[in-house]
Amino acid sequence: MTAPQQKSGPNSLDVPRAGALADNLMMHTLSCGMRLALERSSTVSSVGVAWLLPVGSAGDPDGAAGEGESTLLAELITRGAGDLDSRAFSEALDRVGAQRSCGTTAYHTLATMTVLGSRIGTALDLLCTMVRNPRLDADALEPARSLALQSLASLADDPAHLVMLRLAGIALPAPFNRTSFGHADGLKALTLEGLRAAWARRCVPRGSILGIAGAIEPQRIIDQLERRLAGWGGEFTEPVPTATPSRGVLHVPQQSAQAHIGLAIDAPPEGDPQSLVHRLAVKVIGGGMSSRLFTEVREKRGLCYSVGMSYAAGRDRGISQVYAGSTPERAARTLECIRTELARAASGVSAEEFAGAIVGLKSRLVMQGESSLARASAIAGDVFRTGRPRSLAEMAAEADRISLGSLNEHMAQAFGADRISQASLAVVGPAALQ
Repeated sequence: MTAPQQKSGPNSLDVPRAGALADNLMMHTLSCGMRLALERSSTVSSVGVAWLLPVGSAGDPDGAAGEGESTLLAELITRGAGDLDSRAFSEALDRVGAQRSCGTTAYHTLATMTVLGSRIGTALDLLCTMVRNPRLDADALEPARSLALQSLASLADDPAHLVMLRLAGIALPAPFNRTSFGHADGLKALTLEGLRAAWARRCVPRGSILGIAGAIEPQRIIDQLERRLAGWGGEFTEPVPTATPSRGVLHVPQQSAQAHIGLAIDAPPEGDPQSLVHRLAVKVIGGGMSSRLFTEVREKRGLCYSVGMSYAAGRDRGISQVYAGSTPERAARTLECIRTELARAASGVSAEEFAGAIVGLKSRLVMQGESSLARASAIAGDVFRTGRPRSLAEMAAEADRISLGSLNEHMAQAFGADRISQASLAVVGPAALQ
């Protein structure tokens, strides 16, 4: 499926060629059309790299036609590039001390890397070769396919993970409700020729975003990338929703001594002014061992061994998710107690809870600033979700502007009775719940 090429707007590629956004933070558009976010830091000796390539699961062929294409490609591109076969390519990255990974999300294949600042030039050359000229060798396909099928099959042995994947399947619109594991028949149907054609067609600069943070010289990085990516092109297309979420209740039968529960509630996307406020709300409700869900459901009543809430703020939509692991006998009471706490959230939080959530948010920002890879991932994600990277100082200042009153006003709306009643529910275990 395809979508029109991006035009002007909050996430437009039509931005100035380069521009400083804050001290040590800048955004640049390369001649090939790829967006680049750079953050220089004098407090670290490492460099983090996060490259978002527009090859995600939502853009795969549907079902048995090849769903899992991006999953296989994310594995195959790491198995040799340019003149280097799989072993030689891996050894080259090891020689520069690169810690790396490659995986798939709905919109992107995400390639990440961390190296010492003194090695970033060589490491970035290798990464560019992988993106522009992966070998996709014939002898790598079946091992990669076997690994993907094993990972898919292993979900039956990880019901806590499985329930959240199935929850996303009913809470999000198709094709963004797919998992990154692919479809068994789709994985088996993919051919080497088709995968090579898919990479050439889908991996293009417009739609790609590269975040680099740490001990860097920004202009040197820009000059290197201009050279290495010269001539890279292609037409950028993006997946679009093809169906509304099915929502409702889903039961995945599994004979087990455990019951796994997932609830999903619509939440603001990252670009919404309320996204940071919502993050604070989720922190109070279920974001740790001092949260309401942990205290009320686990500690006071002993209904479950694990419970928590998270918030995923995407570019086009957001979702708050609750997970609880219990026993079949206590599952219904666990779900009832969770719903009670979510409904109570509409009445707001105390000054003490608000202060703790603010401290937790700022602590997370401080710790993120100490990791070059976390910052590279954050600024690349910002460009995708909001159109520009944000500095830690900007985010801290935004947190300072939140008041107890504004948080409570948001919670009254975000956790009102209508929102709770429309929550999607998924259960993996012996019995269904309502």
